[in-house]
Amino acid sequence: MSNTESDEHPAPERARRAPPSRLPRAAAPRRTPVLPFAAGLAVGVVAALAASLLGSRRAQGLNAELEARCERREMIACRQLALSHQIGLDGPRDDKRAFELFERACNANDVTACLHFAKALEAERTGNVDQPRVIALYERACQGSQAEACAALGKRHEKGRGTAKSPEKALEYYQRGCDFGSAEACGGLALAKYIGMGTDPNVEQAVALFEKACNGGDAEGCHGFGRMVLGGRGVQKDEARAMKLFERSCEGGAVTGCRALGLLLSDEKGSTPPDPVRAKVMFERACNLGDAVACERLERLGR
Repeated sequence: MSNTESDEHPAPERARRAPPSRLPRAAAPRRTPVLPFAAGLAVGVVAALAASLLGSRRAQGLNAELEARCERREMIACRQLALSHQIGLDGPRDDKRAFELFERACNANDVTACLHFAKALEAERTGNVDQPRVIALYERACQGSQAEACAALGKRHEKGRGTAKSPEKALEYYQRGCDFGSAEACGGLALAKYIGMGTDPNVEQAVALFEKACNGGDAEGCHGFGRMVLGGRGVQKDEARAMKLFERSCEGGAVTGCRALGLLLSDEKGSTPPDPVRAKVMFERACNLGDAVACERLERLGR
């Protein structure tokens, strides 16, 4: 496994070793979501609205139905109406109205609305994000057991984005989010346990958490778990299993999984027969998402 180990685990010392579910800082691409923000919301909106309005025989439009319910102080309807305005489900998009409705529902203690409001503010196309406000909304949602909000706060404190960097706070929020059911938070917690971020390193706990994150649908968690399996860290070494995990990670949208799979498929000294054609596809996918290591390996194989 010389090629794979040299690219994926470049330094033996703990202080220099790249975490199993993150790229080196210089090579880290900006991750592209599998679905655009609005499209991802649309899936949930359609299901929620269809269920809530099932059986309604009134001829008026969807937004009108929700508006009437919102005026009766049904905060779930206010939140659903906000989502409808945000994605243009029943008419033109209206971000201003969506924000007003999110804020109204959030102020009435609908913590799910607080979460959506934070995400909407964070995704503003103007680029002028009110970071303190976003963090305050995520905090309110996390306190209300919204796992995704806790995961977002963990990531912000880990990276120092919009707030002071704090490994201890990142660990706390990741733990809370993981306990509430966020696969992404479990992945962040796994990384913290592995590298000793805000806590003592614990490989066994890291392995269990990476597996939990992967099983919960977190693509980066699948990559982290694959790295542990590939290296035999706290779990039996199994290259074939690692390959399946990297493939799952790549299909889930993690550029790190695509790159790792490409490295395995191009390694002539591994137990897996090399497949240059498929490796090229994986490297190309990762390179197009900004991964410098994958671009370099793609050049070696010849575009």
